Amino acid sequence: MNHYRMFHSLTALSLASLTLGSAARAANTQPRPRLIVTPASMKPFLSANPEDSAWKNAPTIPSLPLSLGEESAGLTALPTQVKLLWDADYLYIRFVCISSEIHSPYKTHDDPIYKGDCVEMFLDVKGDARQWIELEVSPRCVTFDKVMTLTADPISDADLILAPDLRNRDLWRDLSWTLDGLRTAATIQKSGKRITGWTVDIALPAKPTLRRLGLDHFAPMTLRANFLRYEYPATNGAKRPLIAMNWSPVRWGCPHISPQAMGYLELGE
Repeated sequence: MNHYRMFHSLTALSLASLTLGSAARAANTQPRPRLIVTPASMKPFLSANPEDSAWKNAPTIPSLPLSLGEESAGLTALPTQVKLLWDADYLYIRFVCISSEIHSPYKTHDDPIYKGDCVEMFLDVKGDARQWIELEVSPRCVTFDKVMTLTADPISDADLILAPDLRNRDLWRDLSWTLDGLRTAATIQKSGKRITGWTVDIALPAKPTLRRLGLDHFAPMTLRANFLRYEYPATNGAKRPLIAMNWSPVRWGCPHISPQAMGYLELGE
């Protein structure tokens, strides 16, 4: 074989190896989940009261699986439900979290509450992976919100994570942004003195949420979204592990840079 043929044979072999390697890492190939959200027949009280009857027949995500990746190996997802409703003024979200203890050390808005127990949601109202909202709420009702804007067309890898050069150059994070009119509530449930879980209610106001669409009211439409729960269970003197759970499959630690991994919410009639 001459050097020309040898070069091209080796090049083809290298490319094939890279392709196989990429395929081996392409763990995020599952279909994106979809949920039809019906209008609220009665307004939730937004008190995080587990007995609020407005949520009784709400469309429900019955569980949140573990995030993808080796970081989730050996961990078990905790029971978590997400319920959704909507009306013209608000998109309503309720998280129901089962837990035997709470790790929630943060007390001030926009503290890094994702370093403790919390629930999170990501919302891309236009669905083009160019701008998305991140909202977090702790069991003690401390909130964190920001908006992320991508100034170039989205390019993601096989795991649906935005390309590193794109993130470094074209992804802008606005931590000063505040979702005006946001309403939240949180309660911790107990049986006697024993913690059994916690509930979070969220109401996203239509006008600031739908600004990119030029709308000030929710109506039948399709939105891209993801819902997550972070839990840091106590261990015997060791560092608390992060149990990361999510609705739409996403790599562990990467939901904020995975807009194309979001699922679909269909606001129905």
